[in-house]
Amino acid sequence: MQNKAFSIVDRMSMHLYYNKLYTTRERRPLLKAFILFTDLKVEELPEVLLAREKISKAYSANVTPLRESLYKVSLHRTIGLKEIKAEVIIDAGYEGVWIVVTDAEYYLVRRVLERLFDKLYPLVSRLYLNYSQMRMLLKTIKDSCRGETTLTFFTIKRERVKPLEERVFAQRIGTEILWDEDVDEDIKRLLSEGFIVKVDRLDFVLKDEKGAFLLKGQMSRKGVTKLKFGSFSSFYENVVAKAIEYGRDRKNFYDKRERNIEKGIIQLRPLQIDYAFSFRNRQLDRFAKKIVSSYSCSIIHGGNPYFVADLCDYKDGSSFGVAILGNSITVTPVTRATPSAVWRLIDKIQDIMGDGEIADVKMR
Repeated sequence: MQNKAFSIVDRMSMHLYYNKLYTTRERRPLLKAFILFTDLKVEELPEVLLAREKISKAYSANVTPLRESLYKVSLHRTIGLKEIKAEVIIDAGYEGVWIVVTDAEYYLVRRVLERLFDKLYPLVSRLYLNYSQMRMLLKTIKDSCRGETTLTFFTIKRERVKPLEERVFAQRIGTEILWDEDVDEDIKRLLSEGFIVKVDRLDFVLKDEKGAFLLKGQMSRKGVTKLKFGSFSSFYENVVAKAIEYGRDRKNFYDKRERNIEKGIIQLRPLQIDYAFSFRNRQLDRFAKKIVSSYSCSIIHGGNPYFVADLCDYKDGSSFGVAILGNSITVTPVTRATPSAVWRLIDKIQDIMGDGEIADVKMR
């Protein structure tokens, strides 16, 4: 963050500073707003870092309280003999949420901020979005200002997992940028060609009800909203606030899903991720190899025609049953199953298998 940003002392000065900075057409880093769900107080962050041995060796933090639930936070990460510093504003004005605002360069964001947020799980959890959820959030943003949105491009991660014409080909991994308002047909094409597809981010332009330009922004599957150019106030009100609202709704959707017993009967609340294609043995093998890097995994059945395993989130203590059959993946929360743990697992599955449609499973 530029040093001038530290003239910020309250919400008005924050809006004045960023409105002035981002309504001028200059080459600059995108303004990032990380949405984090946590019950921690910002003042507790330095102590939390010190209490975790592995984190304290690399990270430290200094917190300066401002007015109106705003904080200036200086984060330090040590890599070898090198110390990297990132300065941010944290808005704790929403209950159970931190908005981390920064115009730090990409390198600092990736190597300091995102690494730290991921390490702070389960005390801090991210906002995860797949393709259909990004589109739904974008509609909510458009409706909030009674205006219109225009998508400028999508960044799609694709990986070939199916042989072409029944001959064996090596996997192809790559990123594809699609410059189109509607990429549904392109996604269907990639699926038909044997690719796993996940939308990494999308860019959009937001206009008001009279068609006047408000901002050009971006959202990612890890819940990072970014302002490229335009009104910071509109960005904060129509994009960040609506992303928090949508995230709270999703968190409620994932809540209270652990197994329980009512009147002597076991009650389950599973979730299902549906796809437009059926999984093959190669994809099941790939899932088994990749999921063990993030979860303690006991595979019950690992080959065609189905995959069944028990997973444990060793950081959170939540446990799940995962079954893959045909074109669906069923996730059954078992013990503990916090909403953050359920949400994180659903994202991890789609990170491996591609974006699907998430639905509640109605049990008889």
